[in-house]
Amino acid sequence: MSILYCTIPHFAAALARRDNPDLQDCPLILIGPERRVFGVSTKAAACGVAVGMTARSAEVRCPEACLLDADLTYCREVFEILLQLLECISLKVEPHGWAAAYVDVGDVTHHTHAVALCKQVGRAIRRELGEPLQPALGWDNSKFTAQAAARHTQPGHLLVVAAVREQTFLKPLPVRLLPLPQEALRRLHFLGLRTLGHYAALPPGAVWQQFGRAGKLAHRCARGQDNRPVVSRWQAPTRTVNYEFDWPLVERDRLLAALGRLVSPLLAELRDNLQTCGQMRLVVRFNDGSVQERTRTFLSPTANSAQVMQVLGQLSDGMCWSGCITSLEMTLEHIQDAVAEQLPLFPLEDQRAQKLQEVQRYLVARFGADRLFRVVLAQPGAPLPEWRVSWLSEEGL
Repeated sequence: MSILYCTIPHFAAALARRDNPDLQDCPLILIGPERRVFGVSTKAAACGVAVGMTARSAEVRCPEACLLDADLTYCREVFEILLQLLECISLKVEPHGWAAAYVDVGDVTHHTHAVALCKQVGRAIRRELGEPLQPALGWDNSKFTAQAAARHTQPGHLLVVAAVREQTFLKPLPVRLLPLPQEALRRLHFLGLRTLGHYAALPPGAVWQQFGRAGKLAHRCARGQDNRPVVSRWQAPTRTVNYEFDWPLVERDRLLAALGRLVSPLLAELRDNLQTCGQMRLVVRFNDGSVQERTRTFLSPTANSAQVMQVLGQLSDGMCWSGCITSLEMTLEHIQDAVAEQLPLFPLEDQRAQKLQEVQRYLVARFGADRLFRVVLAQPGAPLPEWRVSWLSEEGL
């Protein structure tokens, strides 16, 4: 299997700048629904602004930024053009978040042929979408490594990872590249497991025990053993569940409770498989024979229970109850691989580390280096916590 990963970094900001050259020099923040950040430019991201942050928090972090309302419909139209361009190369194109996709080109395995094909892809995208939207490309025989390669190269460039150096390439990369929940990433951070190499060195049994099925799949990705296939968006799986009430339902609270019971197992299954859904469809049947159907496309694919329940509440509020509800049908659509969290795990980590170092130097100067010790991760793969760490004197400060 040979996989190309194509992504347009900072897509929404790049699109806005393409259409308005006056925005080239200033940090740019695109605001989406609920006054939250939808897209940022490179300069704004360097100030700590991240997707999902409130507009007010973004302004505080980057006061000189230009804030614009994001045109989501326009962004979707341009993304669709990108997908169609990639489908001219292969029928197996799997979207992955915004302005990114996997392309299965299994018959192209030689390095020279891969480079030639990628140049063709880059030229086609630049010709159709313009120079500001040129993609970053990554190439490998697995989805995760191809994605990591694309996200660690510049727009207009290709990074090919040969099979013999796949583990060497992955080893120093940050563990937050894995599409694990924020809580799992925090636990890894607190354990001192900062790189994919640290995580890959853990025993599989310990990973299963601590992080479950999702952690085990992420562990395979970190080791360069990701064997997930590319699934065409036209063949993307769906998850459907039906429910019939013993007695016709008239209360909204009972409806939401029933929806919660139905959707929770589906979302748990998606999270275990490191997947998300991009669209939800709700069909409600009433005792007078009428049927109402509502569909909602998520701003970003998700498997978060709170976000999904919020959308279900909005869908139920938008329905005109013509009678009592007798049955429900709910479908999760546009299922795709989860995208790693774009919110930085610890956005102020560098400043905090600097302050800690200043305090550390002060304590050494006042009390002596022989009284101050530093914790270091000596054996990341050790089964017991007390075996993983050791203490070093700070006499070298």
